[in-house]
Order: sequence, then structure tokens, then C-alpha cells
Amino acid sequence: MSRKPQNKRKRGTFYQPEMHTRDVNSREIFKNDRLTSQFLRNYTNISLFANVQPEDIEDVSRKYRAFLGVEYESDTIKKVYIRKTDGSLEREVYVISLIEHKSDIDYDVAMQLLRYMTVIWQEYKKNREKEQQGISRLKSFRYPLIIPIVYYEGTRRWTADIHLKDRIEFAEQMEKYIPDFTYQVVSVNQYTNEELSNKRDEMSLVMLINKIQTPEDYGEFRKVSEELINSIYGNAPEEIKKIYRDILWSLLIKMNVPSEDAREIMGEIGGRGMGYLFENMEKMDIQAERRNTQREKERAEKMEREKQQIEKVLQSTTQELEDTEKELHYTAQKLQGIEQENQRLRQLIEQLQKDKRTI
Repeated sequence: MSRKPQNKRKRGTFYQPEMHTRDVNSREIFKNDRLTSQFLRNYTNISLFANVQPEDIEDVSRKYRAFLGVEYESDTIKKVYIRKTDGSLEREVYVISLIEHKSDIDYDVAMQLLRYMTVIWQEYKKNREKEQQGISRLKSFRYPLIIPIVYYEGTRRWTADIHLKDRIEFAEQMEKYIPDFTYQVVSVNQYTNEELSNKRDEMSLVMLINKIQTPEDYGEFRKVSEELINSIYGNAPEEIKKIYRDILWSLLIKMNVPSEDAREIMGEIGGRGMGYLFENMEKMDIQAERRNTQREKERAEKMEREKQQIEKVLQSTTQELEDTEKELHYTAQKLQGIEQENQRLRQLIEQLQKDKRTI
């Protein structure tokens, strides 16, 4: 397959990230049919997609987001054309991918997917009815297959139920009345760096970079073959190189690398390839270490503040105890005086009784 010529940048040219100061939304990654086909072939383990090529993929996300609103604009819907061995069309399959950056687990994903599925099927029925009125009422009519997939980049294990029925009350007792389906979760962290390296495709490099969320992840990334990374980047089409640069820019900003240094690194990567990233990892390590140091400093300051608060409480409690002891001592003295007075009165009464008997 022919490759587009690489655009060479002049050394020292700064990267211009006007539109990339936010996180790179995963939808931007999956807009690319080449990356999407690699994802479906090599990471979903669905045999139906074993031979899917970029030209077999059509993005129809915008059409269905018009029905569902902006809440779903980070997701994608692909129409995938499954072909026979001779290249002729066998069937059309829809793939719903919830591929936004998810740092937390969304427990309502199954219901979100159901909304997509019903909209797709309704639209499919509408179009078929335009072609042949009444076709959907025929016994032979079938709705298209929809395969829901969640692309998950979080570090926590995905614990949300993957069956729709598990979101419905009385699911066990009334199971036969409840519609159900399951969705597949493809987690970046289900793969080791070694496993991703063995894939040796452009999507593997996307996932390797997206796995970097902590300084520890960054340290593991440094162990990946520099030659392999540079080879994948160097042989990628320009539109995928741009995706790599956007992801890396987002990573550098997250790692608190100063903007000027980050722009310089990105500019050099644009001109010389990913090898320059490995050459400057020490600079990135320093930033990561600074972040760790700052975190430890903040933790120590928090502990010191808590210690001071505890000391204030102890000091206040000690003072209250001292005041209580003084009050108890004063009360004891008053009781002693009352007892002495009672004793004097008893003696006086006894004396009066003696005097009365004498008289």
C-alpha cells in the first residue's frame, strides 16, 4: 500500500495547538476509518470483523445524534459492510461505540445503548418502508444487526452490568418479559504494553499513549521499543500522525510540562518522528517528579494543618478539664463547709436537748 509523503518540519519549529488545549476526544480518533478498522479487527475479537478494511466503514454518527441530542455527541455509530470472499457485499452491520474518555464507570451505559439501537432500527424501518410499503409487517422482514461496544480508558476495572435486564426491576422473576442484550467492553488496560506492541498497528500506538495516566504508566511506556514506536509513527498516514500529535500534546499538558517545552517537543516530533520523544523523556520525567513532589508537599501541609487542628482541640479540651477540676474543687470545698455547718448545728441541737433535760 502506498504511503503519503511525510511532511517534514524544520528543526525547532514550535507546535501550534490552537484547537488542542483540551483532552483529545476519542471520537476524533475513531473518525479515522483506518484506526476504526484496526480496532474492530484486532481488539474486539468478533469474527464478523476479521477482514474489515477502512473502505468497508461508513460513519453515520451525525445522522443519529440529530435524534438524540448533544448529550451523545462524543459517541460514534458506524455502518460496517461485511463482504464475501469475492468482495461482494454480504450484509450491513451497525456498530455503536461509546468511546468518550471515561475516567469513571457509567452504570447506565446499557440504557444509553438501547436508545441508540431503537433509533437506528426505527430509521431503518422508515427507509425500507419508503422502498416498499408494508415490508416491515412481513414475516421475512429483519432488522439489521447492531453490535454495541464500549471503549474504556479508565484505570478502574469495569464493574457496570453488561446486560440491559440487570438495570430492570424484577429481572430474575420476570425475565421472559424483559428485553435484553449485552455489550462488549474493550478496555485499554486489559492489554499489557507488550501485547499492544505485538499488534504493531497504528491503533496499538494510540492505546499505548492513552494508557499513560500516572507517572507509573509513563515509566512503563519508556520500556516500549523506541524503534517500534518510531516505525509505527513514521509509516502512518499524515492524518494519523496528526492524531498522535494531538494525543501527545494533551499528555504533555497533563504532565505539567511547560507549554514552551511541550511546543518544542511536539514541533520536533512533527519533523523528526517519535524518536525525539524518547530523547526528551528526562525532561518529562522531571515534570512528573515535580508533580509527585508537589503532591507530597500538599499532603504534608494537609497533615500539618490536621495536626494543628488536633492540637487546638486537645488544648481546648485540656483547658476545659482544668476548669472542670477547679469547679469540682470549689464544689468540694462548698460541700465540706456545708458538712461542717451541719455538724455544728447537730452539736448545737444536742446541747439544747441536754440543757432541756437538766431544767
